[in-house]
Amino acid sequence: MLTKFGIAVRKIRIERSMKLTDMAKGLDVTSAYLSAVENGKKKLTTEFAEKTIRFLDLDDDGGQEVLDAAYESQKEFSIKIKDDDSDLIRTVAGAFARKIESSDLSDEDAETIINILKGN
Repeated sequence: MLTKFGIAVRKIRIERSMKLTDMAKGLDVTSAYLSAVENGKKKLTTEFAEKTIRFLDLDDDGGQEVLDAAYESQKEFSIKIKDDDSDLIRTVAGAFARKIESSDLSDEDAETIINILKGN
């Protein structure tokens, strides 16, 4: 799933008819790495976002848009589900993600969950 940073950068790249490989080469990274950053599979650093802005030679507004997208992407978190995980495991992971996303989880609830996971 593309991160907000990935969406912003891919949009610019497509508008400029630039291939992923060309951008990766310009950033001195592999295509696989750039793709992984865009998709949230590799950690996005502020330094990499700034390097991307310089490479794309963005104006202040464009650079700020990419930085904002990078900041939002850095706050994202993913839970990996294996193909052989049960439906119950998938349901628990989904319910947990929705609960956190809705900001409906109190610190007390979070502490209870931590204790359960630790086996306390």
